[in-house]
Order: sequence, then C-alpha cells, then structure tokens
Amino acid sequence: MLTSKGSSLVIIHVEADVIPLEVTQYIPKKSINEWYADQGKKAVKAVLFKLDTAGIKYKLVQKVGPVADTILEEAKASKAEMIVMGSHGRSSLMSLVMGSITTQVLSQAKQPVLIIK
Repeated sequence: MLTSKGSSLVIIHVEADVIPLEVTQYIPKKSINEWYADQGKKAVKAVLFKLDTAGIKYKLVQKVGPVADTILEEAKASKAEMIVMGSHGRSSLMSLVMGSITTQVLSQAKQPVLIIK
C-alpha cells in the first residue's frame, strides 16, 4: 500500500497516435484532442473508480504518442521506483509478429516492471 512517506501512485494512460496525417489535416486539432481525451477517459474509468472508492490518492497522466516510449519517459520524469502494467496476454507468436508494448517497456526500463495479466 502507498503508506510510506513520499510514496505516490501515478496512473498513466497513453493513446497511440493512430489518426493518419492525411485525415488530421481535415479535422480541427481541438476535435482530435477531444477524441483522444475521450478515449483515455473511457480506458481508465473502471480503475479510477476503484481507486476513488478505496480512497487511494493518485495522479492521472494522459498522453498521446508512441506508447512504450511515452511510458518510459513518464517513469523517468516521475522518478518511478517501479512500473506496473497490464498485459493483453497475446501469444508469443502474436507478440513476435506485432511487437509488444509490454516487452519494449520490460526490456528498456531502468526500474523493476511488474506485469499483470
């Protein structure tokens, strides 16, 4: 539990920048940013509800960009002692073919990484 003096919980949700440049030139940047923010809110809604219900304080960081790199940058910026992240549980073959954010974070992180499946 986060009871040690100075301990804190940072929840980071990163949306991959998936809207092609050919499309973004026709949509106002504000609309795109609102769409990403809405997607992020939907993604973290359940976990934030559980944390709020349990009275656990946290800082929410929502970003858009390359997911693994952004997680690692935020971990460094917040001086994280550990990264805890979920895994989609894809097969080894699927991870090999598609790449794995979890694998990237695990191989590049400077701190321990706890993977929750």
